[in-house]
Amino acid sequence: MPENTPTETPRSGWFLMPMQALVAPLLAMPRVAKRALALLLDSSFCVLTIWLAYCFRLNEWTVLTGVQWLPVFVSLCMALPIFIVMGMYRAIFRYANMAAFITVLKAIAIYGVAFMTIFTALSVPGVPRTVGILQPFLLLIAIGLSRLSIRYWLGDAYQRILHKNMLAKVLIYGAGTAGRQLAGALINSAELNVVGYLDDDPRLKGGVMGGLPIYDPSDLPVLAESLGVHNVLLALPSASRQRRNEILEHIRKARVNVRTLPDLTALAQGRIAVSDIRELEIEDLLGREAVAPRQELLDKAMRNKVV
Repeated sequence: MPENTPTETPRSGWFLMPMQALVAPLLAMPRVAKRALALLLDSSFCVLTIWLAYCFRLNEWTVLTGVQWLPVFVSLCMALPIFIVMGMYRAIFRYANMAAFITVLKAIAIYGVAFMTIFTALSVPGVPRTVGILQPFLLLIAIGLSRLSIRYWLGDAYQRILHKNMLAKVLIYGAGTAGRQLAGALINSAELNVVGYLDDDPRLKGGVMGGLPIYDPSDLPVLAESLGVHNVLLALPSASRQRRNEILEHIRKARVNVRTLPDLTALAQGRIAVSDIRELEIEDLLGREAVAPRQELLDKAMRNKVV
């Protein structure tokens, strides 16, 4: 596979991508869709806990048949209206606090009393009385743990995304090895937020690498305004001086700041890190390679003279 294939992912951040890819769409869903998803989740818990109650009662894995499906129907018809009336779906799960959990407890207590009255106190032929007792407790555990998990999962993820969006947004010029290593080093940065790559390779333009889009460098002026980018990180340590100057001249027209990486030695040793990013130096702007001074000529021109 070519080195610049867009499907490659920064090695240090591969395990974060699936989580981020799942959390972001969930947080972006409209409130109505989130409530519908919560209703669907609780409905599945009603079915699951009825089945588990039968399994515990019969002390074996079983398949529901015939009248055994009656508690499922009753559970759905009773639980969901009670949960809606009690306001369980008005709370924002990622901010769920003790009051929200008390609401869950009250709602399931009301449901449990009604469910146990039907299947334990009054009894239904073909349905063990124990099912009427076990299922509400199992449902409380399932819904309680789900709300707690969502609070910590989405709540922490939301705070991370919020914090990330407040960081300075940057684009990496170069989607090669150096660019990928730099993106991986910046995943947990407390200063910079990488929002994409810039690359001249027509095979990469419009692709996605490591969850980050690859843009055409000619679109930089538009991207700087639409994405709020004020910095470009130049990750082309092997580019010639002339090529770097051409890129710098193009970036300058977009009115963004430019930072660069060290030479290939640091890259080859795998030492690319946030601290390696530096401001451009005067040598980076020369139209030619820097020429080392000759000591004998300096001595001849300046020694024992007043400057």
